[in-house]
Amino acid sequence: MAAPSEGTPWAPGPGRPKDIPEATVVLNQRIIARESLDSSVPAALKLKKRIKRFALDNELDHLPIGDIVSVALDEWLTTRGF
Repeated sequence: MAAPSEGTPWAPGPGRPKDIPEATVVLNQRIIARESLDSSVPAALKLKKRIKRFALDNELDHLPIGDIVSVALDEWLTTRGF
């Protein structure tokens, strides 16, 4: 079975807008204006459990889930021209 990114006929965008900075630039700022992005994810992926295990295995008190999601979505949109 093809992965959704391979099998779905996504309409390509015009390219990453020039006024949007790279995610790493934004995330390295001391103060970041944020907005909420509410999303449900497939339970079968057990993302919450895996994130907790990752944090425990790496002795992290805080895992910046918002930053991780930001990078993933930014890369996903950029590769599609948005």
